Amino acid sequence: GVKRFGLPPYQWWSEGLHGANEPCVSAEGVTKCPTSFPAASAMAAALNDTLYLAVGNVIGVEGRAISNLRSHDNSYGDGLTYWAPNANMERDPRWGRNMEAPGEDPHLTSKYIANFVRGLQEGEDPDHVQMVATCKHFIANELEHSVIDGKLINRHNFDAEIPLPDLVDYYMPAFKSCVQEGRALGIMCSYNAVNGIPMCANRELLTDVLRDEWGFDGYVTSDCGAIDDISVNHHFDPDGATATAAGLKAGCDSDCGAVYGKNTVLAVSRSILSEETIDLSLKRLAKIQMKLGLFEAKDGQMYFDSARYGIDRIDSAEHSKLAYEAALQSIVLLKNEQSTLPLKRGLKLALIGPHVDGQQVFLSNYFGQRCPGGKFDCIKPPLEAITSANVGGTTTGFRGVDVNSGVNNISMAVQRAQDADAVVLLVGNDGTIEHEEFDRSNCTLPGLQHELVEAVAALKKPTVMVLIHGGAMCLGTLKDAVPSIVDAFYGGENGADALAAVLFGDHNPSGKLPITMYPPEYMFQNPITQFSVTAPPGRTHLYYTGTPEFAFGTGLSYSKWTVELADAEAQLSQAESSAQFSVKLTNQGPLSGKQRVLAYVRPRHLSRTPKSVTRQRLWGYAGADLAVGESTLLSFKLEASMLAHSNEVGDRMLHTGEYELAFSDGSQEITASFFVDGADRVVEKSVFGKEENWNLRLSFSWTSSWILPFVVQELMI
Repeated sequence: GVKRFGLPPYQWWSEGLHGANEPCVSAEGVTKCPTSFPAASAMAAALNDTLYLAVGNVIGVEGRAISNLRSHDNSYGDGLTYWAPNANMERDPRWGRNMEAPGEDPHLTSKYIANFVRGLQEGEDPDHVQMVATCKHFIANELEHSVIDGKLINRHNFDAEIPLPDLVDYYMPAFKSCVQEGRALGIMCSYNAVNGIPMCANRELLTDVLRDEWGFDGYVTSDCGAIDDISVNHHFDPDGATATAAGLKAGCDSDCGAVYGKNTVLAVSRSILSEETIDLSLKRLAKIQMKLGLFEAKDGQMYFDSARYGIDRIDSAEHSKLAYEAALQSIVLLKNEQSTLPLKRGLKLALIGPHVDGQQVFLSNYFGQRCPGGKFDCIKPPLEAITSANVGGTTTGFRGVDVNSGVNNISMAVQRAQDADAVVLLVGNDGTIEHEEFDRSNCTLPGLQHELVEAVAALKKPTVMVLIHGGAMCLGTLKDAVPSIVDAFYGGENGADALAAVLFGDHNPSGKLPITMYPPEYMFQNPITQFSVTAPPGRTHLYYTGTPEFAFGTGLSYSKWTVELADAEAQLSQAESSAQFSVKLTNQGPLSGKQRVLAYVRPRHLSRTPKSVTRQRLWGYAGADLAVGESTLLSFKLEASMLAHSNEVGDRMLHTGEYELAFSDGSQEITASFFVDGADRVVEKSVFGKEENWNLRLSFSWTSSWILPFVVQELMI
């Protein structure tokens, strides 16, 4: 703050990834706690833009209401600028923060981000924003802390080497959507460098691309400590004053740290930073506070009115119902042989595994205080939820092993399973296995869980394996060991109830896998430090050329569905920018339910095959809730830009020739040929300079000296 101007201090750092990361509050003798939704990696499985918009809106409403009722001390979480959503990509299963990211696909992530941002920011007051969304971490922040060949590599010193086509086609779309479709007012620059330049000192990306090309008109904050990293860990600049100058001149307005505060005056006195540059950042920050209503009298502003945004707007029945619906739509049925699911009520059921009594695990990370007193006793565990659902039967629970320890009670677990009619294995990860500042070394079940599943599966009982996790899992031989597999992710406060509803058929599963589940050996084929998604054998469903355990988009139903192409355009001419398609979806039963249809495009015979050509690309999705025997028409619009690939200079090129279109319900697909005629053309001009400049940065990215990257940066300006 500035006391002589009467400006109070303001805390910029608050979080709201899948719920307001805030404390419980009390008013009128009632205590309420923020609603906790499924993790983003879970909700991505819903492929439902309306859901993402609604979840963002609830988080914004509750954030405002809690702010009106909590005691303010200017500490973490005290402000109205939420550092959410996470627009990074689930590039590698080992990344410790995969649970924060909505899947591996750029189109899906872009849609999620735009709708979440709009829900968070747009509310009832047309003159002010509800909350400020800050999309993070710009860009390619998908490595935490790993040891590679005996060398420590972490997010503070890592330089992501990314070919320009990969950057444009894969890493940038979600952030572009955040800015242009979501109209976010905040962006966070990341710890890592990209091709030799630390992101918070990268003027080309923070100003030339973000502001000048995309039209961003908000504020940029550093991740916490990232300005310090410019000199201390990246050795890009020699000291705090030059790092301060580099950050502010690049377009990073706020330092989550102490470097700006200690060095700004010094940088000006050394004539490496102008007051005009400082003024520009100050104006941007003040503008954000004005949009929040902080420069006006709070009386008369609806967002500051605790009668309108108060205790009754927090953890309401409507919000809890939405959290339950989000959890239901996030569950993916991966395998269901022998009609193992849905389970019949009245069974003698054994629940086995480390998550039998899990509570905190469902809240993922960056969660608010869900239960009064700071505990997790109000979160229903699977044992309680499934016991309640198994009316007329008996349900027992036994852990057998921990998530990741040497505790071994497998023999007792097998005995419990032997006595049951059916078994539900509740296995996966938790916050000790995948978290901020820590990457996994593999993607398989940790600890003794593999042995537990093998031993129970050997009984040949009707067995369901439920996966509870953030980042993608690799199952290896376990994929074929059990007849049924359900992916439940980190399902939020109502995750266990949603799981029980799916297991017993009260809800017909509709989720689709938003990630690729690779075979375990994939981890040895592609190091986590490889940030080219096109380098063999490729990453994600767009580029991976191997055989996945379960492909992106997989998702079964308890019903049989038919997908038919009702109306389709056969080609896209030189003068056209889009094509229309209609798909007839029919539920043949035996259960009513939701279904999603995913639309892919696959290049087949093109006039020119670009180096970065995709194996396939998701370009649309739509769904419906249908009774048995009911049909509906789903509409899809294919934009020419969805067929384009970036060339070596970053131009997105539409190549003429034949493409295959596929419409999939997660278990089957229909295909049709589609032709683009005319001449190859640029559908989106590069936001970057000449190719040789980008390649020059790549060639210098190996250096640990601050001098060479500084010279490279100057060449780019």
